[in-house]
Amino acid sequence: MAIIRVENLSKFLQNTEAVSNVNFIIPEFQKTVIAGTTGSGKTTLLKMIAGLLQPDAGNIFFRDIHVDGPEEKLIAGHDDIAYLSQHFELRNNYRVEEIMEYSTKLEKLDSERIYKIC
Repeated sequence: MAIIRVENLSKFLQNTEAVSNVNFIIPEFQKTVIAGTTGSGKTTLLKMIAGLLQPDAGNIFFRDIHVDGPEEKLIAGHDDIAYLSQHFELRNNYRVEEIMEYSTKLEKLDSERIYKIC
C-alpha cells in the first residue's frame, strides 16, 4: 500500500509555478528524499502534502484518504502528517523530545532513542 500518493500536483506562488504537475507514490516503509535547488518547490510540495497549503491542481492521498488543504478544512494540517520547518516558525524553547512527541504522537519517548535520532 502507498503511504503517500501525489497526483498532478501544481501550485502557483506570486504568479510563478512553484510546483508543476508532480506525480509520485511512496510505498509504506520506504525512505524517500526530496532534493532540489533553492526555489525549486520542495517546501511548497511538503506543505501541500502536510495539508498546510492548498494546491491549485491535483490531489494528495495519505493511506488512500484524500489530504484536505486549508480551504477544505477548518484547521489546516493533516492529523497524521507532521511538518517541521527549517525556519524558526516554532517557539524558540522547544526541547527535541517535545517536537518528536508532538510530531509522532507518542506518549513517551525513550531518551536514548531521541539521542540516536538527533
